[in-house]
Amino acid sequence: MRCFIAVELPKEAVNEIAKIQQQLPKDSKFILVKPEIAHLTIKFFREINDSQAEKIKEVMEKISFPKFKAKINSVGVFTPKFIKVVWLEIIPKENFMKIHSIIDRMLSLEGFDEDKSFESHATIARVRFVNDKKEFIENLNKINIESKEFIIDKITLKKSTLTENGPIYDDIFKINLQ
Repeated sequence: MRCFIAVELPKEAVNEIAKIQQQLPKDSKFILVKPEIAHLTIKFFREINDSQAEKIKEVMEKISFPKFKAKINSVGVFTPKFIKVVWLEIIPKENFMKIHSIIDRMLSLEGFDEDKSFESHATIARVRFVNDKKEFIENLNKINIESKEFIIDKITLKKSTLTENGPIYDDIFKINLQ
């Protein structure tokens, strides 16, 4: 099964994502991520079996991290020359980096590969076509973001099933942050 560990975004963030998506440049083609399933991936596992899922749960149970306030900070793309994803930066970035580092280190002791390329972000659109890349980036920078604070208080192991209508995510295991 395809799985990942994620920070789910609360209702306040979901509502803001919907507003941001409505402001994306109209001269481009996207597949929008449904706001209610947008998340920040902490660790992606390609295919894992039930035994590996149990090890991941055991590691997650050992995690001790305080809940914290966060907010959407900006909209961006990974590579301006080859635009494929529009993402949100959610801050404080350091907290997501710390959670990733803790999980990654603990899972590496259990035989899982380390993830050296972690980028703290939440994907909101997959880009199919951009007419003018420079103008596209300029328009992204003009998007109005209402930076309301919200609480990050749990992390979730999710199963991802890819379908013609987009991914379906099922929760396998959750832990609450303190």
